[in-house]
This record gives sequence, structure tokens and C-alpha cells, in this order.
Amino acid sequence: MRIFSIMELVNLFKVLGNPIRLRSLNLLAMRYPDSLCVCDFMELLDCPQSKISRHFKQLRDLNLVTTEQKDQWVHYRLNQSMPKNRWALIQTCLQQAANESPFRQDIMRMQKLKPIC
Repeated sequence: MRIFSIMELVNLFKVLGNPIRLRSLNLLAMRYPDSLCVCDFMELLDCPQSKISRHFKQLRDLNLVTTEQKDQWVHYRLNQSMPKNRWALIQTCLQQAANESPFRQDIMRMQKLKPIC
């Protein structure tokens, strides 16, 4: 198992410390191994496309998510080759937040989501 460097941990916690990014990871974890379109995140998180894309750039930079272009939309999914210890740390954070607002509301909205693209 690969050990985290101190800077990798610092950067990971910076990314996880933002509610939009943490909520996005939670939504992707609920759909794993499937993807969600940026348009889905716009609806679920009530954020403009530019803000979603900016947050996902940071998730991509840490190799937490991968992207796929489908027509004019970008689809995101959790990186299936993420190191197990990194995924375990993220799962622990998500489990702690699962019963908190807005994560509970995200789950309810996700269950009602009708894919746009």
C-alpha cells in the first residue's frame, strides 16, 4: 500500500474541506461506479456550471475523479484506480457527514433526479 506524503494529505484535506467538493464526492459515491453529468451537479447542488467545473478541476488534480466527454457535457465518476487508503479516508469523511444537512437533502434529490443528458 502506498503511503501518503505530508503534502498529499494536506492537499487532500484542503479538497475535502470544501462543502461543494465533499458533497460532490458523496453524490459520486452514491452512484459508483456510474457517472454523473455536470448538468446533474448543477441541479443537485444548485450551482452554475463554471463553479462545478472549478471544483472538479481540484478533484481531478488529485486523481479523485475521472472525466468523460459525452456530446457537449462532461461526465464525472470516482477514479476506480484510486489507492485504497485514499478511498478509505474519503469514505470515513463521507460516513461522518451522511446524516448531516445538506448531505441528507442531496440524497433525497439524487433519488428523484431525472437525467438531463
